[in-house]
Amino acid sequence: MSQPKIYIQAAEQVSIQQPLSQQWMSEPILTDQLLATATVPNYRDFIDPREARRMGGLIKRALVTTLKVLRDTGVEHPDAFITGTSIGSLDYTERFLDALDESEEALSPTYFMQSPHNTVGSALAIHTRSHGYNTTYSHGACSFDWAVMDAWIQMQLGKIRTALVGGYEEMTQDYFELLQKTGYVGQPGMAPCAEMSMSMMLNTQCSDNCLCQLAGVAMGNLAYRERMRQQLAQMLNAAHLTAADVSAVMTGKNGNPDNDACYDGIVDDLLPGVPLLRYKHLFGENYTASAMGVYAAAHCLAQGMVPDCLQEQPRLFKPCAILLVNQMDQQEYSLMLLTKI
Repeated sequence: MSQPKIYIQAAEQVSIQQPLSQQWMSEPILTDQLLATATVPNYRDFIDPREARRMGGLIKRALVTTLKVLRDTGVEHPDAFITGTSIGSLDYTERFLDALDESEEALSPTYFMQSPHNTVGSALAIHTRSHGYNTTYSHGACSFDWAVMDAWIQMQLGKIRTALVGGYEEMTQDYFELLQKTGYVGQPGMAPCAEMSMSMMLNTQCSDNCLCQLAGVAMGNLAYRERMRQQLAQMLNAAHLTAADVSAVMTGKNGNPDNDACYDGIVDDLLPGVPLLRYKHLFGENYTASAMGVYAAAHCLAQGMVPDCLQEQPRLFKPCAILLVNQMDQQEYSLMLLTKI
């Protein structure tokens, strides 16, 4: 039995760029802020204001991108909702703890109810009245990558045909200051620390509006470089491609010298000389920022062009296949291969 092909049918974002739009490809918004909040879309177009008033910002942004994807694809009830978020509804978690510290009276349940990580996935299923597989990955900087891997495996096994996969992250001032002290974000020359929401529909059926094909997913430990090379070779072989067919490599470079040098080493080891793309200077750095890399690569393949704002050394070419590389703390890595339909 042949393995099914998997397609990214639609993908939408809310970030520091213009929300629910690909305007960033021609008119990118650049910021020198160390901490940048997401640009708020018009929630009224998607959520009843009476419901929205009791929702945290993370859930509202996740709902907007999800509902836009469902509208675009016509898939009312995906077989699965698979969510990646490292810190979840951090704002409401902090508000609940602050209230607990300041008062011995009865506390409002809203902050507590919406503080768990899986609240996002639950809210999406409740709002769309979906009763299928629903899980959340909170695995640090590889949360979104594991969500994609989960969907990939289940589709390959024939258990599901459609999956709404998303990466959602928010940031508070207090938590940003803690991360800044560790050097993870907020350093000179680094991409801004930013909030984001990205939802995409994976489907085993190709439609006219599909963006691209998700041709392969692999994860592992950076200590085993030979294993990484084998995984890439297997993905390319399964997609009937060679290394020469890879148009570009999308990396998670963020301006941190140690982080960026690690990516240079990986690319030199896997695909030396291939054009390099980056996205965090446009969408910001956070634990699930890799979702924005997938989003950007998918739309580049769909439109048959890569804007200069994504390229390290701008050149004119039509992308046929883009390899996405994400590494986490120089220990773990993920590889995703996207190809033009």
